[in-house]
Amino acid sequence: MKSGHLELYPPYFHRLDRRELDRIHEASLRILSRVGVKVDGTEAIELLHGAGADVSDPARVRIPEALVEKALETVPHTVVLHKRDGTPFVELSGRSCTFGGTPDQPDILDPRDGRRRPCRIADVEANARLIDALPNLTWSFTSEWAGYPQGFPAVLAGKVSFMIQLVNSDKPLGSSIANLQNLRDQLEACALVAGGYEELRRRPFFFGSVEPISPLVHGRDALEKSLLLAEHGLPNVVYSMPMAGASAPATFAGTLAVMNAEILSHLTIIQLKREGAPMIYGGMPNVIDMKTTIYPYGSPELNLLVGAATEIAHYYDLPMLGTAGCTDAKFMGLQTGIEAALQCVASALFGANMVHDVGLMDHATMISPELMVLTNEIIDMTGVILRRVEISDKTLALDVIDQVGPGGSYLAEEHTYEHFGKFWVPRVFDRSRTAGSGTVRHSEELLRERTLKLLFEHTPPPMDEGLKAELKKLEKTWFDRLGLDHVYPE
Repeated sequence: MKSGHLELYPPYFHRLDRRELDRIHEASLRILSRVGVKVDGTEAIELLHGAGADVSDPARVRIPEALVEKALETVPHTVVLHKRDGTPFVELSGRSCTFGGTPDQPDILDPRDGRRRPCRIADVEANARLIDALPNLTWSFTSEWAGYPQGFPAVLAGKVSFMIQLVNSDKPLGSSIANLQNLRDQLEACALVAGGYEELRRRPFFFGSVEPISPLVHGRDALEKSLLLAEHGLPNVVYSMPMAGASAPATFAGTLAVMNAEILSHLTIIQLKREGAPMIYGGMPNVIDMKTTIYPYGSPELNLLVGAATEIAHYYDLPMLGTAGCTDAKFMGLQTGIEAALQCVASALFGANMVHDVGLMDHATMISPELMVLTNEIIDMTGVILRRVEISDKTLALDVIDQVGPGGSYLAEEHTYEHFGKFWVPRVFDRSRTAGSGTVRHSEELLRERTLKLLFEHTPPPMDEGLKAELKKLEKTWFDRLGLDHVYPE
């Protein structure tokens, strides 16, 4: 699908063979049929009971193997996300790899002075435009923080982030969604843009997300959101984040089995609600840092386990959401670059279809526009590494080699002129020659310049003014419901 952005198609690379994937699948089925999962939701319990699951104890709902296998047969294997105007934009299938950014977190690393401070409404707007400007960020994923440091209630903050991103970029948009009412409100806005709920289902530019609670718990909030998304036939990312040694066994195989059981059971509930409802398999298994008890975003184990989760998703022929372009670091520097680069290369090699969290720092508590720009560059470089080497008469260039001969130069050859344009050129890395020039520019300075230029000079695709006015009317009802004036904080 031609969409004007970089999609990576990696070579065959794996850490798990078919026999090992079979064993993880069988272990997950055994967990579901014997150990069970906690299901905190009346409708989900009723759906499972009607399909033959043992729901006598909601804290240990046991799901038969056949029920899971049937759900795997009905879930779609491909999800197509569209642009805001309904144009097909990205196909999530196979091993193609795309990346997404986040406009909002509690704090921001301000690119103007390199200091950390609370993330404000103006920052979310600028970051939304930045995501729109960066060609290797294919979609966005909002959190729940727009204006929160400035006094917005948490229940409103996420919807404001969502609305800002919707207006300031026409790329596909996902949301972490605070609660069921917020999802209803966001779907109403999306349906207004799409021309109705049915048009939104046919050409979705929005995807939801929910998260099981490890180990083996499906909370009421997540289930209610999943059932509503299934009712509308809209894409839903179900992602699990077990930590080995804390919320999962302290072995990688055991952690993967628990993660997979959580996702398969949630998938089963979704398919019982509506056969054929699209779901994206999400896996962010990791280890716990025993010194700090944090979920370490920069751990090499996260790269390995997300890669393994990707292989499990592909075992079921499902699209996969992973993570990359993030870091535990608090400042731009050595740690940030190394962790983000390793994550991007690993995600691309394993073929994760959606890679989110680009730009997150300090255990996902801070957003960095500079890290988004840097990761965009890293994705470009990763694309070069994964590029196929074309072997043909033209590329072998035997006639040119014969013409230039031993000791000659290819610099002035027409063949060079025709092909050198494919060489990768850095935008934030310094390759200048310093001999005699007396001027050296740090990459950090180049990165900051490019970030600020994109933040403040990029103009996103305009939205129809009439539609924008209708969205503002809808947004006002969200404020009215809370007794607040419809005004963004300065």
